[in-house]
Amino acid sequence: MAQRAAGLNRAHDPAVASLEDELEKQRETVMKLQGGAPGSNQNAQPEAIERMEQIERDLATRSSRFRADERARRSDLADLRAQMPPGSALVSFVSFAWRRPELEEFAHSPKFTYAAFVMRKDSERISVYNLGRAAAIDDLVKAMRASADAEAHSNGLGSTRNERVYRQSGEALRKAIWDPLRLAMLGVRLAFVVPDGMLNLIPFAALPQGEGYLVDHGPVLHTLSSERDLIPAETAPKKAGLLAIGSPEFEQAAFDTAGPPLRGAPVDCEAFSAMQFSPLPASLGEVRDIATTWKKWNQREKTDLLTGSEATRAHFLAAAPTARMLHVATHAFVLDKDCGNGNPLLHSGLVFAGANHDRQASVLTAQQIASLDLGGVDWAVLSACSTGNGELHDGEGVLGLVRAFRVAGAKTVVMTLWPVDDEIARRFMRSLYAERFARRQTSADAAWLATRSLLAERRASGKSTHPWYWAGFVASGA
Repeated sequence: MAQRAAGLNRAHDPAVASLEDELEKQRETVMKLQGGAPGSNQNAQPEAIERMEQIERDLATRSSRFRADERARRSDLADLRAQMPPGSALVSFVSFAWRRPELEEFAHSPKFTYAAFVMRKDSERISVYNLGRAAAIDDLVKAMRASADAEAHSNGLGSTRNERVYRQSGEALRKAIWDPLRLAMLGVRLAFVVPDGMLNLIPFAALPQGEGYLVDHGPVLHTLSSERDLIPAETAPKKAGLLAIGSPEFEQAAFDTAGPPLRGAPVDCEAFSAMQFSPLPASLGEVRDIATTWKKWNQREKTDLLTGSEATRAHFLAAAPTARMLHVATHAFVLDKDCGNGNPLLHSGLVFAGANHDRQASVLTAQQIASLDLGGVDWAVLSACSTGNGELHDGEGVLGLVRAFRVAGAKTVVMTLWPVDDEIARRFMRSLYAERFARRQTSADAAWLATRSLLAERRASGKSTHPWYWAGFVASGA
């Protein structure tokens, strides 16, 4: 649905828009015929397939975006392996229903299980691992996230206990989902990880290992939303410049927050309309730091810095399609799954200036983001709480802000997996941009090194090393 909306929105050629609409209808017709829908004429199937293929050929002639989509859709494992850099591996997790009708316990209710597939650049062999019952693994994920949530609202009290709880569940999770892959990962320097199910909600870098965490040992881990992220997109329109939005003027909140300001929190439908958004003072310094770094290392490209009353939704919508880099430091929201008339892309969004005065004019949903033309955007950095969250679908990942930005065309999205501290977000982003632009690191290495830097900084100052402080930021995408 999101891809259709984005395609129609970007179709400057009316004939392309008409062909895309016709192709969607014809594909539905072919699926019904192939599925033996009641009353369908099976003799009409070859004709319907031929008509569908003719429309595809016409579209391929007229639309470069369609050609890129088809190339990715029809890619195979050899295409993926060819795109992987030396010393890399692709790790794909899958949640699936295990049906064993010969066993009584499986006869009526399938047991969901996790599996992992590992494909290395230097081998045509694919290793497959049965990781065990999904319910047990999901419980460990919930325990890790509950510990992070407890630390987020503890005001620094009980950090030792919270980290111990995190490490207990985290070590058990690592033994369940990562240790079985150990032999297949020998010598790997970079691992592309495609999560599924609740594994979308964990920072793999923060799985405990020895006295530290995986980020201390490697390999570098980079998240993909699907395996096809490895297939390079057709050349997008050339864009330039940075658009950085921070410290929006929400108007003074009607309540005081306890502890450090957090960039958003999940809410339900009824609470959302009455919710007041508190100021994010450190986000002003964050976007200024980023703008300074950008100007120093990208002198020929423009810098649009929007703060306070200028950090509006209207300004974002106008400027985002023209920029190469997007950085949004604000509040985000994740609604209850029953909101939005069942549309998962209406369950999450970003909040801009004026939100405490005019909600309709200052909130941008994932649905609206998906319909933007962000082709040519190298990075979309969502420096807000829980921007990596959304509605989970097995085999589809998380349907929320990250998926929306990817559908809109952004190559890589930097997201957060839980509520983040305002000042810590500023420090992480300063390091992230320095790695990417001053030291010219790849997206994967920049995020990995910024995470290690934040952890090392806390260790050196004797502060808590609970992963909530340093592991919530994750890069995902091409």
